[in-house]
Amino acid sequence: MSAPSMFIFSILLFQLLFVSQRCRRILTTTAGGSWQVLQKSIGVSAMHMQLLRNDRVIVFDQIDFGPSNLPLPKGKCRNDSNYTVLKVDCTAHSVEYNVVNNKFRALMVQSDVWYSSGGVMLDGNLVQTGGFNDGERRVKVFSPCETCDWQEIQNRLAVKRWYATNHILPDELLSVVVKNLTTGLFLKTLPLTSSICLSCLKPMTKEWRTISTLSRHPFCPSILL
Repeated sequence: MSAPSMFIFSILLFQLLFVSQRCRRILTTTAGGSWQVLQKSIGVSAMHMQLLRNDRVIVFDQIDFGPSNLPLPKGKCRNDSNYTVLKVDCTAHSVEYNVVNNKFRALMVQSDVWYSSGGVMLDGNLVQTGGFNDGERRVKVFSPCETCDWQEIQNRLAVKRWYATNHILPDELLSVVVKNLTTGLFLKTLPLTSSICLSCLKPMTKEWRTISTLSRHPFCPSILL
């Protein structure tokens, strides 16, 4: 490259860098905002988190890794011999956070939500399906209200669900699709010959229906962060 060309190139590069820095400063100033700590701790780890229609955030975590830092109210305790770390647990593993007044209250889950999946229905209820241990076939429902707590339906799922994918359908059904069963982890949970692949929940009647009976299962990838 000749000297004049090099000089022109240097000028253009300098102008480009100058303009980009100005744009960067403008964007930074325009974006503004800052983080603010509202609560030093809510006592529960947020493995799952869901914003509801009433501006409340539901937070919940697995229950067999030890006690949380938030006791259950009124002396409540969970007694379950299926768990290895804590068979009697008097601490909360779910909370409801009130965004408006910056307060939270303890909620009680009876079975493990690890591996579970869920979604918010058209009526505003949070429906969580599957999980771990004795939660594998359970359905948990949380209805937004001032004093509501988790409601659990035992053995509502026809088969165990781990890392499923949930999706709300137009006819107010909630589809629950299990991932590819050839990935090793699921070989101990569901045989490849299982005929139940895709199930749907009708929230109003709490009834499930099978909408697909395939011998081969679709692949629904899980995303772990």
